[in-house]
Amino acid sequence: MVARYGSFNQAAENLSRTQPAVTLSIKQLEAYLNLKLFERTTRSVTLTKDGKNFLPVANRLVLDFDIAISDMAGVSECRSGHVSIAVVASIATNILPNIIKAFTMKYPNISIHLYDDNSKGVQQRIEFNEVDFGIGSIWHANKKLNFLPFLNDTYEMVCNKEHPLAKSGSVIGWQQLQGYDFIGSGLTQTLKMQQFIGNPKYEFSNTTTLIAMLKANIGITVLPSLAIPDDPNLVSFPLENPTEKRNICLITRQKTIQSPAAEAMINMLSQETPKLLEGGIFKSNIQCLFEKNKLLSGAIESH
Repeated sequence: MVARYGSFNQAAENLSRTQPAVTLSIKQLEAYLNLKLFERTTRSVTLTKDGKNFLPVANRLVLDFDIAISDMAGVSECRSGHVSIAVVASIATNILPNIIKAFTMKYPNISIHLYDDNSKGVQQRIEFNEVDFGIGSIWHANKKLNFLPFLNDTYEMVCNKEHPLAKSGSVIGWQQLQGYDFIGSGLTQTLKMQQFIGNPKYEFSNTTTLIAMLKANIGITVLPSLAIPDDPNLVSFPLENPTEKRNICLITRQKTIQSPAAEAMINMLSQETPKLLEGGIFKSNIQCLFEKNKLLSGAIESH
């Protein structure tokens, strides 16, 4: 305020403080920094070079503090706040749009930041405290994290409609995949039935690229049901003997109490996901593992 008005008197008036108190505060700050922040004359107060360098930092700190206090004033009732989530792509595109729509209608002033990543990236973002919680498969066991079962879906074989396996029938055995060019991805690296696939001829980490290669008919792949696109050029068939499922978890940090905004989002997921799956939009082999209307508070129990 002193820098803005070039006056201790005007700064004091806008801060509802006395002029000597503001002057003393500046002197104490300069003494602590061992730097002179202002040049003072009888007619004006101007910033020194060091003061000009420090002012943007001071402005940002004050702004961050004001925002934090403003957020806390309404966050307890979810009148305001922020929630950040790391989530695998198939959940982000198929499940979350309807969840976020319902959440925004109930909590219009809470902002949402969504990070679309693979299961490894999701878990790492939670480990590094970059997000409130995540949704993905277990990449590796970690005692610092809680894994709450969320849903599972079934792996299916996916190929171009012109591929020979497209005419195999309604169900395919894992043994039938042998001998065909296989396209690997992050979604296939943890398959228990990997022995029937062998080393993939192609491997793409990006799902969008993988789908483009399938449409070009360069090979086949295995994808969980929620990750299979609705594309007229592609077909998919359930795999059996045995059926293999992908388990998706809601992942949080141990001994961490969720913010009211994050807790509200978890509750919304708990309440709305079963309704969404029961609506008949998705395949019947997708199961929700959340208990209906289960309220989650504080640190989620480890599973």
